[in-house]
Amino acid sequence: MVGYTDPVQVLRTGMAPQFYYQAAPVNGHDLAKNFAGGFFQFPDFIRAYGAPFSVSSNSLGCRDRSFDQEDGYVLLLGDSFTWGYVAIEQTWGTTLEQLIGIRVLKCGVGGYGPRQERHKLKAVVGQAGRPRLVIVGYDAHDLLDDYLYPGRTVIDGYMVTKIALADAKRGDRKVYSEDEIQARLRSVLEQKPAGFTDSVKDVLADHSVLYDRLRESEALQRMAARLGLAEPPPSLGDPPVFHSAAEYPWLDQAWKEHLNNILELNSKVEAVGATMLLVIFPDKPQVYESLRPQGGDLQWEYPNQRLTEFFQREHIAFLDLLPEFRRYARCNGSPMSDTQEDLYWPHDGHPNVKGNRLAGLLISRQVLEQLFLELNDKSRRLSDINQLLSAEDRCR
Repeated sequence: MVGYTDPVQVLRTGMAPQFYYQAAPVNGHDLAKNFAGGFFQFPDFIRAYGAPFSVSSNSLGCRDRSFDQEDGYVLLLGDSFTWGYVAIEQTWGTTLEQLIGIRVLKCGVGGYGPRQERHKLKAVVGQAGRPRLVIVGYDAHDLLDDYLYPGRTVIDGYMVTKIALADAKRGDRKVYSEDEIQARLRSVLEQKPAGFTDSVKDVLADHSVLYDRLRESEALQRMAARLGLAEPPPSLGDPPVFHSAAEYPWLDQAWKEHLNNILELNSKVEAVGATMLLVIFPDKPQVYESLRPQGGDLQWEYPNQRLTEFFQREHIAFLDLLPEFRRYARCNGSPMSDTQEDLYWPHDGHPNVKGNRLAGLLISRQVLEQLFLELNDKSRRLSDINQLLSAEDRCR
């Protein structure tokens, strides 16, 4: 989830190639169909692997290879945690596909919540046919995506914020006019000549200690963001979902509407003859306590507890990754010090390559253990998955 108050902050932090997104009449934004390819400029990935990763889309508007109607596929819906802030071959969706041996259609879109996912489901199934299973990647920011729906749009090929949370305590929304967004967009695009910003980012990400300090210091980061050299820090310190309704009264109704949207999504999945599995991805501070802000009375367990009670009551299949992510997280030393070992990117809230792999292993195990799919070689595949999980487990 990117910041809430800056209408062009998505442009600065998303780093997707122009025209990768297109405006959508109902959802506000979507992946463009048949996008031939471009590079996603993501500093954490570039620092770790030396180059950006490529992105493209198929005729369904999904981040995946071409798809001709294939019976019995698994459909993935969700937001940026499902889209994946890694190369496509490193996403948890690709790991899932390899481990279960069934075609997985990967249709996550950054910034989507259950309301958008319901419409994405209809659009994809209308062209691709009925899936056997629908897996929805969920994270703590989905409540806000529903509350601000449709919070984004696309102008001149760039995804931008249209509706923002102006005041977290009162829940006030700010709706930006097209003229306001256009003006902010122009100011950002005119800051530096085309190509200059990316080349500077690449050089700094590769070798410079200064670049690390720019990203880690909030004051310096804001200054660097104005120059296009670093992504801005979040406009609000903590996601509202971890605050109590007593502190933020608007959250009570927001939660009720949000849970109803999840219920409606499940009904739509059942209506097409499929089963839904909702996977809860933990927020980075939920996994690493040392990253939580000092002071305050945030409820880091509350969203997962409320969702668990809701899913059990409504008989919705789910998997909460928080306990396993905590267990598999670094057992000793300071977290977020090693991109290859930790589960999240150092300066970003998304799972890194290792986090995606762990999620793919855990979700694959759940899919096979819970009899969502009938496979002749299920026992062998489960054995392979458990062996891989044991190899990943550093705590034993």
